[in-house]
Amino acid sequence: MSDNSSNTTPATPAAGWFPHPSPDAAPGTEMYWDGAQWRTAMVRRDGVAVSPTAVMNAPAREAAAQDAADGATAGAAVKRPWYARKAIVIPAAVVGGFIMIAGIGGAMGGGDDEVADAASVVQTDESLVSQPEPEAEPEPVMVMVPNVVGMDGASARAALEALGFDTTFDGDETMPVIAQGVAEGTEMEEGSTIALTLEEKPQLTLGQENAIRSAQSYLSFTGFSRAGLFQQLTSEYGEGFEAADAEFALAHLEQNGLVDWNAEAVESAESYLEFTSFSRQGLFDQLTSEYGEGFTPDQANHALAAVGY
Repeated sequence: MSDNSSNTTPATPAAGWFPHPSPDAAPGTEMYWDGAQWRTAMVRRDGVAVSPTAVMNAPAREAAAQDAADGATAGAAVKRPWYARKAIVIPAAVVGGFIMIAGIGGAMGGGDDEVADAASVVQTDESLVSQPEPEAEPEPVMVMVPNVVGMDGASARAALEALGFDTTFDGDETMPVIAQGVAEGTEMEEGSTIALTLEEKPQLTLGQENAIRSAQSYLSFTGFSRAGLFQQLTSEYGEGFEAADAEFALAHLEQNGLVDWNAEAVESAESYLEFTSFSRQGLFDQLTSEYGEGFTPDQANHALAAVGY
């Protein structure tokens, strides 16, 4: 029988782990052979997966491949190396291995920064896409300024605030407005401030001040008509104020809403009925008589209706 071993194609090593083909690899480092080429991404050291940082070189890889082939044939006759018959394929694989290892090394070294930059770009783009359009500034609300000259300060302020304005003024708000900082009919933005000028409150004489206090004291005690209170303030048997001071005090109470003569008439009628019984006519006469309370007929009738007559 003739020896045909020289015509037999050398066996390619089966897939498996083999010593790393690079001479720079640390002892115990292995790389995976898939039966056709080295898998540069699959590297382990002492059975533990590691990063493929070692660079392969062609002579080392060929030597490792030959060693692997020799071990796989297990004593078979020495034949023509398998890689010699694949001279075109192997250089391409070597170049591919260098490219893959360089790419992996770059990813392990500076690749993290590139990935982070890419993620940052993606994140920035997403934020730009998802960011809502800025809302347009609302148009200001314009309001026409009314005329408040002649009103007292408190009433003028209430009227302007109802329209959305703010007000400023000095002095007693019970005094009338004699000027306003913005002319009537002017359109101003809601929330604007309008300055008001109030009439200066007159300085009271001592007699006027005391007449006012005395009148308020009498009204807090019982019901008085205007005529009855004037009589009480000016009588020599009462307070004895000058008629002018007494009249000033009564006018002051009326102008500032400090007295309601109808309410005083009701209070007086109730007081009479608590003291004794009265017919409707008798109570009317008592309330209107100049020798009685001195209320006007309208005020007396108001009081009678309030007590049930």
